[in-house]
Amino acid sequence: MKIHKSWVYILCIIFFFSCESDLTGEMIVEKVLENAHGGKEAWQNVKTIIYEKTTMFYDSLGNEERTLVQTFHNTFSPEFLSIVTWTENGIRKKIITNEETTNVFENGELQLDAAIIQKARSDIHAAHYAFWQPYKLITDEVALTFDRKVRLEDGTKAYAVKATYQNSDDEWWYYFDVNTGLFVEALVKHGETYSQIKNVEHETATGLKLHKERKSYFVDLVKDQKYLRAHYFYKIIDLN
Repeated sequence: MKIHKSWVYILCIIFFFSCESDLTGEMIVEKVLENAHGGKEAWQNVKTIIYEKTTMFYDSLGNEERTLVQTFHNTFSPEFLSIVTWTENGIRKKIITNEETTNVFENGELQLDAAIIQKARSDIHAAHYAFWQPYKLITDEVALTFDRKVRLEDGTKAYAVKATYQNSDDEWWYYFDVNTGLFVEALVKHGETYSQIKNVEHETATGLKLHKERKSYFVDLVKDQKYLRAHYFYKIIDLN
């Protein structure tokens, strides 16, 4: 007798999440990665990915401040290398960064200002960290804790996993849908401020269920939304 594999997937999710008292943060991330986000091996086998990221920024009144359209070309082997290109205010910009160095170009001219270089490096590594989730939760040096089961604003039941990092005061919470295992939301505490990031839609072309559309809000501790700060769209150009 054949059993449709979608039913097998659902049964695996139900079986795993049925023993809530035994759950750990590491266990949740490992299982959702395998059952909902393509599996660890699929992520490990990615050599390069090229994608376009569109970011629309808004002020507290809902007015659009600016829009950035950037192309990311990330290589993972033999070492991480990211090349990002875009045009802003008529200036052609390019950042090339790896684990050791970062070079910043404007209209083809190498920038030497240390503050510009450091900001560029921080921005690109943060962009990769956000885009390459939940896989980064098992590859980075991070302490994971199963916080609690919650109900999100849209009614989705989710498991909250808290993440803390060495040499960082930031605190992160990652929310995974109880029924599907998908990574659906994140909350980050930067000092006295909070940002809530909602994963509106996942792409389906790669099998990894990467981000396709996200929204970021400035919020308070109880997640009363203050205002939409950024709206992100991602388009996969190539993956191999």
